[in-house]
Amino acid sequence: MPDAFETTLPVPRLFYGARVRMSRLGRDRHPKYGDREGVIVGSGSPSSWRVKFDERKTIQAIHRDYLELAAQPDGASPQIAPQVAPQHGPHGAPPCS
Repeated sequence: MPDAFETTLPVPRLFYGARVRMSRLGRDRHPKYGDREGVIVGSGSPSSWRVKFDERKTIQAIHRDYLELAAQPDGASPQIAPQVAPQHGPHGAPPCS
């Protein structure tokens, strides 16, 4: 039987298009990133995400443990956000109706 210390809330998963910021561990390990926020634009290695930070031109590969979801806009939920993906045609344009 699990004790009270073993039962914790699940950590929201990161996903493509998620708005993220550096976690406490990430800020401790890489203080130069500070409180930057950005968007996940792809995956790097199996344990990292490629992030486009706001006000930066380059994309950075950041270990998943160094990232956490940033505050979601009103009405958005990190649990349903991965299911809502834009539909695009083969060249990145919206599909023809």
